[in-house]
This record gives sequence, structure tokens and C-alpha cells, in this order.
Amino acid sequence: MITRPLDLESRLSPPPRDLNFVGWVNVGVIVLFFSLLGSRFVLAPGMPIGVADDPSQLVLPQGEGTPESTGPASVVVSYRRDNVILFEGGMYSLPDLRKQMADYAAKHPGAVMLVRADRQVSMQAFLDLCAMAREVGFAHVVVAKESPGPETLLK
Repeated sequence: MITRPLDLESRLSPPPRDLNFVGWVNVGVIVLFFSLLGSRFVLAPGMPIGVADDPSQLVLPQGEGTPESTGPASVVVSYRRDNVILFEGGMYSLPDLRKQMADYAAKHPGAVMLVRADRQVSMQAFLDLCAMAREVGFAHVVVAKESPGPETLLK
């Protein structure tokens, strides 16, 4: 190598063995971002559906851009097909889900349920789920919505 005849390699300073202060600050900021964005404080987009106990109160869905159209999701329910519901790591049918939802609502008063309904779910099945959520004690039901992709707009 070119440094051997002049013995320049012996005069080089050794590389640092640990991160300096700026490196530790970068690691701390990255950990902070992951912890904040992965928490339940991040708002879930969707449309709230009123399930209030008072039938005289009609809660209508708000349009986009209003603060009421988002809210913190306490629990996510994925409704795949009629009678195929994913809730808290288990797969249930609508009648079997009542006990698990009642237990969750009792442990978490004022909980909000975010429903991710598939295209194959009928409107009656979705309304039955909302009625059951009101009966067991959920404060609100939020329907997840997705912005249409380019392939959806072309159809």
C-alpha cells in the first residue's frame, strides 16, 4: 500500500469506539417519533356514527376537514364478511362477539370502536354491529374510510 513506505498509518488517529453526543440525540429523536406515532394518541380517520343512549340525539357523520371526523380509536374491529369479525386477536360471528365486546366495554368505559368494514359486508350487518356496540356500552363507533386510489377512480 502507499502508506507503508512513509509509515503514515502509524500517525493516523484511531476511529472512535462509541457514538458522540449528536448520534445519541438522533437515536433519541427516532425513538420518540416511533413511540408517538405508534401510540393511541394518533387520530384515526373515519366517520363517527352516533350510538348515544338518548334516541332523541341524532349524531350525523361530519364531512372531511372537520375536527369531529377523527377521534382516538380504543379498539379496532375488522368486519370481513357477514359473520366473520376480527376483534382483539380472535375471529367471531356476530352473536359470539357480544360477550367479548361487553367485557371490553366494561373494562374501558367510554371506549371508541373503529370499524373497518369490507365491501362484502351488508349494511344491515353493519347496523346490527352498531346497535350491539350501543347496547354493550361503547361511546362511539367510527367507520374507517380510505381515500380512493387511482385504480378506483378509473372504474
